[in-house]
Amino acid sequence: MIEALIAGYGLDEALARADAYANAGADAILIHSRKSDADEILAFAKQRHKLPIVIVATKYYRAPVSAYRDAGISTVIWANHAMRAAVAGMQAVCGRIAAEESVVGIEPEVATLDEVFSLLGYDELALSEDRWLPKHDDGTCC
Repeated sequence: MIEALIAGYGLDEALARADAYANAGADAILIHSRKSDADEILAFAKQRHKLPIVIVATKYYRAPVSAYRDAGISTVIWANHAMRAAVAGMQAVCGRIAAEESVVGIEPEVATLDEVFSLLGYDELALSEDRWLPKHDDGTCC
């Protein structure tokens, strides 16, 4: 991960660090910028490094993905947008629960418990418990 642009050292330092990482055997370059536009990231990418370039476009989200693709950036990580959407959704749902003093109105709009358990891999957990946890004489777990 190259933080030269975040630290204010500029493009030349970022490029020097990218070369050093490539020479040290890195598989890819993750580059960051704190600017709200993608200009310095795109300038970095235009140097056509030996390694794939990965970016985390949290601050410079206005640039279209096609600009990154055209610059040869191999991966864009939208690192926290899903989490931020979840926070906004949770705040909205909690506000409704407080206002309505009930969950009846929101129940059809939220994930089912089965969906939550599926995402958490509960079926795999149950299989692992059956396989690895000690059993009592009656066959029950723990």
